[in-house]
Amino acid sequence: MKIQPLIIKESSYPSLYYRGGSYDGGSIILNEGERLSFDTYFGSFSYTKYRDYTTLTSIDFCGRISGTAKVMLCSFDGKDETVIAETYADGDFAVSASFNELPERAILYPVLEARTSVRFIQGGYFSNAEQTHVSFAIAICTYKREEYLTRNLALLERENIPYIDRIVVVDNGNTLDRAKIETEKIKLVENPNYGGSAGFTRGIIEASKGEYTHIILMDDDIEIFPEAIDRMTVFASVLKEECRNAHFSAAMLKASKPYIQHEKGALWNGSHIESLNSDLDVRERDALILNLDDGPIRYGAWWCFCLPVSDVREYGLPLPFFIKFDDVEYGMRCCSKAPIITMSGMAVSHADFDGKYNMHLEYYTVRNQLIMLAVHKMQLRFGCLLRLMKVTAKHLFLYRYDIQPILLRAFDDFLRGADFIMNENAEELNRSVISMTPKGLKLTSLPEWDNSKKENYTRKKTGILRVLLGIITFGGHLIPSAFMKKEVLYAPLAKVKDFDCFMHRTTVQYQMLGDNGYVFKKHSGKFFVCLLRCIKMAFKILFRYGKAARSYRKNRELLMSERFWREYLDIGNTKE
Repeated sequence: MKIQPLIIKESSYPSLYYRGGSYDGGSIILNEGERLSFDTYFGSFSYTKYRDYTTLTSIDFCGRISGTAKVMLCSFDGKDETVIAETYADGDFAVSASFNELPERAILYPVLEARTSVRFIQGGYFSNAEQTHVSFAIAICTYKREEYLTRNLALLERENIPYIDRIVVVDNGNTLDRAKIETEKIKLVENPNYGGSAGFTRGIIEASKGEYTHIILMDDDIEIFPEAIDRMTVFASVLKEECRNAHFSAAMLKASKPYIQHEKGALWNGSHIESLNSDLDVRERDALILNLDDGPIRYGAWWCFCLPVSDVREYGLPLPFFIKFDDVEYGMRCCSKAPIITMSGMAVSHADFDGKYNMHLEYYTVRNQLIMLAVHKMQLRFGCLLRLMKVTAKHLFLYRYDIQPILLRAFDDFLRGADFIMNENAEELNRSVISMTPKGLKLTSLPEWDNSKKENYTRKKTGILRVLLGIITFGGHLIPSAFMKKEVLYAPLAKVKDFDCFMHRTTVQYQMLGDNGYVFKKHSGKFFVCLLRCIKMAFKILFRYGKAARSYRKNRELLMSERFWREYLDIGNTKE
């Protein structure tokens, strides 16, 4: 049984896959004396994960070459490379390693030293471990992204990944042609546009109808590495009995720099999301060692996340959040009680989030955090007040006065309680929130703009004195503009921090992708009007928070039930 295939492909970044030699039409060419090593993100074998979670006790690396080479199976623990096994090969070959002979924490990989001219044709990691029955359904939520979707569907069907028996495409946009999408394996489901949480939930409901053991939730706009999905499904087939409720979370590599890891699992620390092993250059061997540690992972993002079907029966369905924090809340609910398995090479590529930031999303970020914290009893009334002050201060200090109505609406809608969430028309609400968003402009309409401002952006470190002065002067709003810098501050919308605008009269905050941005100017009058509105909302929280929080906890089981979701999505044949 093949546990992990090697990826041999032409790439602008070959050190993601192999080091040494030259690619030649599906194989790698070595000259006499050259070395080929697979101590790479996609080529190495994270044996510690298999040792800890599966029935595997050893691994065989098998391959095929033409020519003669010395083949070694090596380990690297962050300091030393150790040869575990070796052989000489001039055709098919195999080298083996028992896990009990390997270091406690290291990666495993093959190395070839060419004795003649060599062509490396193929290779992979194999085991004779006993497998259990697994069957996977993939649920893809999509909204008017036909180009990405059709590419990924074609790839999933063509590669014939083991144990993928069903693909459910949930079309929130109702724009897909059924005749062009559906096959024997692929099913298309039309869904109202109630956001990603509704789309994924519909996919889970559809997938739960079959005899599947696992569901993979997948975004429509990712770049899939079929071999990475292969690792996920095969890994599940050899799990130890006590680990069969495990989850799998694919890491995200940045599409703009596919050697930079954006996240390998994450956690919610009660205040904000912490992406784990973020911004690692996975071409470096030290990054592969860091990736061996699962750390305090509490959820995996749903760009590609696998859960056992048993989770649905035990923990219910996601909450109706529309977008944002549905994956975080679901992870808090069930992933803390079962492992989340991650590893180098189990990944997808996704567009950088810094370039996709939209200001109307602040509504969902604030509202859904409040609901999540109320449901899980992680926040009291004064915690909500503190959150109001923090989110208000951030945007007012960045001169985003016109976004305050969106923020206050998020708190207001939370205070309406669970009945509002259950009975809202999510599509109409989303349109309303978008209509409240400040209108941007084309950056090219600014006479002083040029794209080098994006390319050369470097955020300056915020010193403690700057922070203290910023707090004392309400973000500089007590300082007359005459004493502030005329120089315009240029900063990305998604990266600018609370005190970056301090002592600047004007700031241009822009999207990292595209040609859109906003010009914000310090205005003390608007600041104090917004401050008064914030105080008014604080009194609402004082008097209404307790009742609202109780309503979410009281209705929690209903909100995550299939009965509710079938009625909410108008599926019909409601199950009790």
